[in-house]
Amino acid sequence: MRGMKKIGVREVASHARVSVATVSRVLADSGYPVAKATRERVLASVAQLGFVPDLVAKTFATSRTNTIGVAVPVLNTYYAKMLMGIESEATRNGLSILLSIVGNDHDRREAAIDQFLGRRLDGMVVCSGAGDGAMDRGPDIIGIPTVVIGQQPDAGFVSVTVDNHAAGYLATGHLIERGHREIIMLTGNSGWFDFRDRRAGFEARLREQGQDYTGRVIEGAFNEADAYRIVRHLMEEGTSATAILAATDRQALGALAALTDLEVAMPERMAVVGFDNLPTSEFLRPSLTSVDMPADRMGALAIRMIRDFIGPDEIRLVSQILEPRLVVRKSS
Repeated sequence: MRGMKKIGVREVASHARVSVATVSRVLADSGYPVAKATRERVLASVAQLGFVPDLVAKTFATSRTNTIGVAVPVLNTYYAKMLMGIESEATRNGLSILLSIVGNDHDRREAAIDQFLGRRLDGMVVCSGAGDGAMDRGPDIIGIPTVVIGQQPDAGFVSVTVDNHAAGYLATGHLIERGHREIIMLTGNSGWFDFRDRRAGFEARLREQGQDYTGRVIEGAFNEADAYRIVRHLMEEGTSATAILAATDRQALGALAALTDLEVAMPERMAVVGFDNLPTSEFLRPSLTSVDMPADRMGALAIRMIRDFIGPDEIRLVSQILEPRLVVRKSS
């Protein structure tokens, strides 16, 4: 009738307080996980508004932009390695990447998610960082396939990560096997779940070894300069520790530089182990023993998971935990 407003997918989404994509997936019954309460709310809004899906609305959920949104906290060496895996796998599958660098900032990350949803992307990869906390919206509200890389408090989201507790346990065990009884761990922001678990693995391995083995945790910034300052101070103070476990290779690099400047024998007087196994680790002197945290593999796997879900078989998203690997070199 003339003068009546046409009811469309957007009106249903607004009425049900969900995204347009969620309404489309409920109507198309696409198989994407939507909470029962959300599905019922959408269907109730459809009935109340008298919405009749047309061909465009029915096909919206299956239309593709062939673009995946990617949000990363910072663009350092570690995340650059992750992005290489993401970009390589996306290109292999005919997908494009829309990148947003959000800092370790909750509001900036949520704004990036809004941008991704506004562009009707096929999926989203969110790399967790320190201080960004849980997402404001669950997967059923976001309404597009979403994979989080790294540990995070969003239990409803599918994630790809490395077993960081096992990584800390593994690295500490290596130093114990090399005869070290007093070990210093350099870490950083304890709000970052990955590093919290690495520390827990470190402490668990020392407890398991017994009272004759001690550890000290020092929190600093995740960069070379702060690690350099801390390690130089420790050595000038006359620390009795004989090994340093750095939570990142960047911190390990700072530790190596301080020890080199002080002409400390490595690994005879002080051994150093890092995490991430960055490409530069092999070429440091001494070459750095590091736990391989396969950022490129995690990135590629996240894209493959989204690709499999949006493909014809709609393979469901399932969280993946990769095992760490210790790469032993001359610093330990």
